[in-house]
Amino acid sequence: MKVYQNVTGAEESTIEFNTFVEDSYSGFSIAAGAGDVVTGAGGSTGLLNSGFVFSGSEGYIFDQSGRFVGGYESEEVFNILVHSKSDNTMSFFINDVLIANNYSAPTGFDYIEFDKHGESTLNITHSY
Repeated sequence: MKVYQNVTGAEESTIEFNTFVEDSYSGFSIAAGAGDVVTGAGGSTGLLNSGFVFSGSEGYIFDQSGRFVGGYESEEVFNILVHSKSDNTMSFFINDVLIANNYSAPTGFDYIEFDKHGESTLNITHSY
């Protein structure tokens, strides 16, 4: 099930995702982007574009290009930290380990999309 959280878009910001995945085989995905997300009885339209995407399956974490960037265990919280910079670059950390620095991508986004399964959760902290 896809769930959305509205965040105030900002060119320079830090966003932290504390993620709990109930079952590593069911996987997850986290995306940030701009869009006109509508949820409710009419369903959801989703993101119009994305600044970054992380997905996980069977304990492996991949970035938006499909590159393996880390791992996770089911029923253990892991952390993804994204630093958006004013020059349209980002830095990504998983459990405090730098996995990409000065990655070129559109910064500033309005929504976080979390594709979750079962009792998986995502807690977001966004600072400027």
